[in-house]
Amino acid sequence: MKCRKITAILLTAAFLCTSILSGCGQTPAKEAEEQKNPGQQETGEEAGEQTESGSTIKIGCVFPISGNNADQGVFNVDGCQFAIDYINEKGGIASMGGAKLELVVYDNQSDADASKAVAERLINENPDIAAVTGAASSSFVLPMLPVYEKSGMPFLTAQVSEAITSQGYQYSFRFGSTGGSFSEYQVKFLEWLNSEYNLGITKIGIVYEDTEWGLSNTSGAVTAIENSAAEGSGLEIAYNESFTAGSADLTNIVVGLKNAGCEVVFPTCYTQDAKLLFNTMKSMNYSPLIIGGGGGFLYPSFGKELGELVDGVISVTGHNYDIQTIMNNEEIADIGAAFEEKYGYFMPEQGASAFSAIYLIAQALEKAGTSEHQAVAEALRSLTCEAATPGGAVSFDETGANNNAHAVIVQWQKGDDGVYRTRCVFPDTEAGAEFQMTDDLKAMMN
Repeated sequence: MKCRKITAILLTAAFLCTSILSGCGQTPAKEAEEQKNPGQQETGEEAGEQTESGSTIKIGCVFPISGNNADQGVFNVDGCQFAIDYINEKGGIASMGGAKLELVVYDNQSDADASKAVAERLINENPDIAAVTGAASSSFVLPMLPVYEKSGMPFLTAQVSEAITSQGYQYSFRFGSTGGSFSEYQVKFLEWLNSEYNLGITKIGIVYEDTEWGLSNTSGAVTAIENSAAEGSGLEIAYNESFTAGSADLTNIVVGLKNAGCEVVFPTCYTQDAKLLFNTMKSMNYSPLIIGGGGGFLYPSFGKELGELVDGVISVTGHNYDIQTIMNNEEIADIGAAFEEKYGYFMPEQGASAFSAIYLIAQALEKAGTSEHQAVAEALRSLTCEAATPGGAVSFDETGANNNAHAVIVQWQKGDDGVYRTRCVFPDTEAGAEFQMTDDLKAMMN
């Protein structure tokens, strides 16, 4: 599949060769380091002429292409561009004469404070954009919502905070699962493990970065564990502690977990902290069952850095390329393999969620037959199609939340080609692979 340029935006040569044209061979982490604030020069005479002629429809995305969350942003942008190319190659938007989609990329620099200004600049510089998606973290999304609401710009996000859809906004849509669903499925999976393998795990440790995402996941985890305990599961919270995102040392956290006798840990953090937490545990000969809260436990770079140590690692996630909702949809069943062939790494959660966002926008455009904002928002609200999000058909309620979305559990497993990838193993309705027992779990059984 040949890579194509984003025609409406004049990005720097480094950005073109890396983030959008990942086939140039660099790793996502290196790509992220080389991004230089895209979105500064997005408008041009050629783009304007194409928009006027009706041959293209612009879709905006705001992600962290630079800064601490740059890896995640690159995955998101790759997922968006992959979806744009995928839809265009299948004929574009039929109800609009086969109009092709075009991606406009803006960088919020991994900065929540900058996100609002970036959203404003995107709209001011590109008033003809049909819809926007973003932004890799709930803390980045929340400041942007008033901007999109004021301008009447349809906005889709996969982020988990319930605050996104609890403030009465009419143009914001959250198509992914909530932090509460993440926690619910962590607990459901633990209950399944105890039942299936008679592990007898009861003491849970909860550790999380002190952000909106971390707080949301933890609040949901506490509620889910308490509800499970009330039903006689025996589960209890033995340790509950936050830490600063991007910490240089998590020794105190690991000591606290170990001293509390935690047999399972629910961590919520991004790549840097996930790797540090995991490696600190290994250095202290502490091997609890880890059911990650998503984020850094899902990145391809996490698997490459840990090597064989990643085998069997478990995490909850809002998206994965091999869920049954995708595999049973003939139209998009091949996206996992096609994405990996194009970009050289397996499709991570962020790539799949970004694909889902663009796919949903395309379905709304198809239904509306126009890129007019009000019509696109109304079409989104009434969609009943399946995308790439667990839970089957999307169904937005009056708040803009997808009622059918739920989390899933994935496990790092080695493929026949020797490459470690995340595979969906729970629940059965979405599983694309069987759960594999690890040595640590087998030890708990003895």
